[in-house]
Amino acid sequence: MVALNSVPPKAFDSLSVVYHQPLFSLLEQSRQVHRTYWGQKEGVQLCRLLSIKTGGCSEDCGYCAQSARYDTGVKAE
Repeated sequence: MVALNSVPPKAFDSLSVVYHQPLFSLLEQSRQVHRTYWGQKEGVQLCRLLSIKTGGCSEDCGYCAQSARYDTGVKAE
């Protein structure tokens, strides 16, 4: 169990300032951080599913109907 006084006072003061800010102020600050480091120059990263209907995925996911390693009861197309 961690003692309640284990947080350094300086860190606690910083957290307290953030905690007591209005929600929309926090949202605006997070947007500014996002734009500074990721901006709009790189756009949005897109992912896509390859081989979604073959049932031959090589990943080891027992819950997934596309896994080639498990009998999930789903017929491959």
